[in-house]
Amino acid sequence: MGRAEIAEHVWDETFDPFSNLIEVYVNRVRRKVDADSSKPLLHTRRGAGYFFGPLSDSDLADERDEGASPRARAKPAPPVRKNHA
Repeated sequence: MGRAEIAEHVWDETFDPFSNLIEVYVNRVRRKVDADSSKPLLHTRRGAGYFFGPLSDSDLADERDEGASPRARAKPAPPVRKNHA
């Protein structure tokens, strides 16, 4: 379930799409749902939304790959300037 679908069902059309309110509430629900669980049940899939349930082995591999991807896509550090004084 994506952000737009959550906003559509919970708030009216004046909801600010740039607000982090959905993430705040999802994290509150996640803390309650996953508090006594050895494996998390509420997951965020980047670009797809949220889903509820245990992860399969292929989902775990995908989640690990997604966790590494932002670092791989990060801009490289600027070159070091040498001070020729």
